[in-house]
Amino acid sequence: MIYKSFPGYVRNEGMRKTALLSVVATILLTVGMLSGGTACAEDYLDYYEQGEFALRVQKWDRAVELFTKSIKDNPSFFVAYHNRAIAYSKKGEYDKSIEDLEKAVQLNPDYPDAYGLMGLLYEIKKDYAKALKVYKEALAREKRPNVQKTIQKYIQDVEAKMKKQ
Repeated sequence: MIYKSFPGYVRNEGMRKTALLSVVATILLTVGMLSGGTACAEDYLDYYEQGEFALRVQKWDRAVELFTKSIKDNPSFFVAYHNRAIAYSKKGEYDKSIEDLEKAVQLNPDYPDAYGLMGLLYEIKKDYAKALKVYKEALAREKRPNVQKTIQKYIQDVEAKMKKQ
């Protein structure tokens, strides 16, 4: 199969199926476009998957470009805002990253990952009060016990930094 030509890229059966479906979808889309068809509404997923790959290979500008296309095709796709925020943060563009994270939580208020990253960005910017607030939002929404413990540690760290000020 095609995905086997990328060693280590596909790690489990679920990812194999996803990779295979992605290849099939790409082939069908290409055939459709070559035969005179136009892009379909599912293009946002193609852009999203390409953006995820760009993140993995640390191509931050390309990731921003692809997630932007995904968002343009589906403005309610909150995960694309979250991932574009990751790319912006890697570029040091923290304000743009925070804007995307705010949009992600506006679209899905129960998305703890966006709150967690937002807290980290506020912490980097030394805005500890905002960091503490969004870390607490993340903790209130997080259901994974191991992630809850990590967020609790972040909260303790920020509280300690606030006491030093």
